[in-house]
Amino acid sequence: MTNIVICLFYFWNMRYYYLFLSIAYCFIGHELHAAYAIKGRVNLGEEWQPKVFMAAVEKLGDYYRASAELVISVAAVNKEGYFSFEGNNLPEDDRFYRLYLMKEQNSDYDACLYVGGDDHNFIHLILNNNSIVEVKVDSNYISPFGNYRVLNSAQNESLRSLAKMVYPSFEFYKFRFPTALKLSEERLQEDLKQFMDTCSYPLVALAAAVNTDFDSFYEKDKDFYFSFAERLEEELAYSTYTNQYIRKLQFYQGEPIQQMPLWGYLLISLLSMGLVIQFWQIRKQQQLLLEWQAQENTTTQQTRKLTNKELEILKLVELGKSNKEIAGELFISLSTVKSHLNKIYQKLEVNNRREAAEMAKKQEY
Repeated sequence: MTNIVICLFYFWNMRYYYLFLSIAYCFIGHELHAAYAIKGRVNLGEEWQPKVFMAAVEKLGDYYRASAELVISVAAVNKEGYFSFEGNNLPEDDRFYRLYLMKEQNSDYDACLYVGGDDHNFIHLILNNNSIVEVKVDSNYISPFGNYRVLNSAQNESLRSLAKMVYPSFEFYKFRFPTALKLSEERLQEDLKQFMDTCSYPLVALAAAVNTDFDSFYEKDKDFYFSFAERLEEELAYSTYTNQYIRKLQFYQGEPIQQMPLWGYLLISLLSMGLVIQFWQIRKQQQLLLEWQAQENTTTQQTRKLTNKELEILKLVELGKSNKEIAGELFISLSTVKSHLNKIYQKLEVNNRREAAEMAKKQEY
C-alpha cells in the first residue's frame, strides 16, 4: 500500500512535466530524428595523419584556434582519401565548424592550422543537424583541401569564396612582401567590407567580419561595424554569434558589457523563485509521506507483537463487534475476551477500544 501511495504522489507532481513533453513532441518531435551527413575526400600525403577532425566554433574567438577541447568528432580517412561524418548531435541552428588534418608529428594538444600553400590543412563549414554536404577537392593540388568545393550547399560555397579571398592575400602579402604589408591590409579590409555588404548569407558575412582587423581599423570603420551589428540583430536575432559580436563592439567602444537585458535577469529571478517554491512544496509533501510511512511501519511492528488469537479479536473489534458477540463467535468466555483486549491495548499502546479499532484499520491483513 505504501508503494502505491508513493507512486500516486509522484505521478501527481510530474503530471505537468509529462504534459509539457507531450506538447513539445507535437511541435518538435519530427525534428528529433534529424541527422547530418558530411562526407568528402582529402589529398592525404604521407606527412598527414589519416583522420579528419571536426571542431565546433562555439565562440567567434575560436574561429582559428586549434584545440582538443573544440573537437566534437573524428572521422577516419581511407587510402583513397575519403572520409565521412554522420550523427545527430549538432544544434538545429547554423553554426561554424572546422574540418582539419594534423601532421604525423602533432598530437591533439599541439595541433596546428597551416594557412595557405601546400600545407593548408583546414576549411570552415556552416552546418546544422540537418546538413547533408559533400567536400570535393582537386587531386592536382598537394594540400589536403586544395581547391576544394562544397556540394549541396550554396551557403558553404559562399564561405569558400571568402576563404579564397582571405588566405591567398594573407600568404602573399604578409609573408612574401612585408614591405607592402600596410597597403595589403588596407586593401583586404576594403575587400572584406565589400564582401559583407554584398553577401546574402548573414553568417558568411559574419565570418568576413571575423577576418577583419578590429585592432587596426575599428576607429576608422566604427560606423560600418555597428551598421553590420544591426543587420545581425535583424537577420540572426537568436544566434549566439550575434550576441558575441555585439559584446566585442562594446569592448572596443569601451562600454560595460551587459550579459543580457534587465528583463532577462528579472525573468530568471522569477523562474528561480518558482522552482524554489515548487522544490519546497515537494520536499514538504515528501516529509509528510515519510512521517506517514513511519507511523504505518510503527503500527505494523506493533501488530506483529499480537498473537493469532489477539489479531483475530482485533479484527472483530474493527468490525464493531461487542465483547459478547466476539465471545460467541470465537466460542470463548467473556472474561477471556476482556483479558485478550487488555493485552492488545498494552501491545498497541492504546487506551481504549476506539483507538485499537483505528490502528487496526491501518494494518493490512
